[in-house]
Amino acid sequence: GADPRFGHDQENEIVVFEPHEGKDWKVVNVDTTIKPGILRAKELGLVQSHTTDLIFTMEPAFAGEQLYDEDNKGRFLALFRHPVDRAASMFFYLQKATWEKTYRPEWADMTVMEWANLKNFESDYMVRKLVGKKFGDSVDEMDLIIAKELVRQRFIVGLMDEMVESIRRFNIVLGVDESSDRSQQCMEDFGLIAPEDVTPAISAVGEGSGEESTTHATDKKNSNKHPKFVQGDPEFNAIAARNPLDMVLYSYILQLFEDQKLIIDSYFLDAEDEEDE
Repeated sequence: GADPRFGHDQENEIVVFEPHEGKDWKVVNVDTTIKPGILRAKELGLVQSHTTDLIFTMEPAFAGEQLYDEDNKGRFLALFRHPVDRAASMFFYLQKATWEKTYRPEWADMTVMEWANLKNFESDYMVRKLVGKKFGDSVDEMDLIIAKELVRQRFIVGLMDEMVESIRRFNIVLGVDESSDRSQQCMEDFGLIAPEDVTPAISAVGEGSGEESTTHATDKKNSNKHPKFVQGDPEFNAIAARNPLDMVLYSYILQLFEDQKLIIDSYFLDAEDEEDE
């Protein structure tokens, strides 16, 4: 919404508008994915204006610190990815992504093992982001403890490897009606259900076999095909060794994902009970 082409980037107040006519979704005139945009959102009182349902950011620690206060609290909904898969995907993506500021053509001539052993290898990305440390800053066990506690207290955790189940939980927390035409079209657009599938990909609690779905998105936006490495592969082990704190954090997140299921399902059942009354 902060794109100059929309004409609202210089406004001195929060402006809610529809960027694409007929799409039935609105944005505000700030960019909360970057720190300068977060500071502008703070100056304009984005959270206090109560004009937004969702705020997207790549700077969770900074956004949480700058935008929210005791009277205006929020909760993070986050999709987490295995540290090895995230790092490997970045390696292959940035070899080709000429449009990115972080484009790395020199990586195209490297093997994964060579890249993983670079002196300036980016390590423990998730822990850094959660505690607000920059690339190059050291992180330690105390940062890991802080990151784990932040995730436990403030996050509804989702997993990239459990996309359908994660979206089901997000929908429950946000009060989204997954059976609506709009929700079904959105899930179809992102490959969460097949076009001909008349059954919601996100089923009500207690229906069917009771097994959790592990369906992935079949049409991933901005996807980047690359080799997959599994535990025991030299490449997996090399990347994991450079991300020791993230590996521990991700294991903790996997446990949280299991633990939160019953809590979130109780929201759904409570909401159903209220509708039946």
